[in-house]
Amino acid sequence: MITAEKQGRNLVLTMEGVDQPFVIRPLPGHAGRQITDTYLATMGGRPDVDLLAALQMAVDGAILDGERWVPRPEAEQENFNRIGMELSQDESEQILMPAFFWQTILGMDGVRAYIEGGEGLAGTLKASGALSVRLGLLVPRTSPSSD
Repeated sequence: MITAEKQGRNLVLTMEGVDQPFVIRPLPGHAGRQITDTYLATMGGRPDVDLLAALQMAVDGAILDGERWVPRPEAEQENFNRIGMELSQDESEQILMPAFFWQTILGMDGVRAYIEGGEGLAGTLKASGALSVRLGLLVPRTSPSSD
């Protein structure tokens, strides 16, 4: 189980049983849009995008390399390295996904959707749905009017 709070401009994720919280700094808006596009491409089944790099940027920031944002050098990936050394794969998802949704246009709403959705796959699906609606990718279906 995780808890999340915004402290200043940072997202602080605390995981039950882990001594130190994970402090996630905000990405520049263009980098956030890039990782969102990457995530949406993977949801659409595109195999040619690098979701791992997007998640690395979500938890540790990005640097501009020409016209693309890329993860910081491995030595500067404090959160991602901690995740890989301290957490199981299942637990890793509980830090990576809320950090990702926080970096999108959803912000804290995405983090809350993930946590309130039950974390894990269920939380990811709930937050992904909210992201799709916010971006206008899903149009709510209504019944035709009966005139």
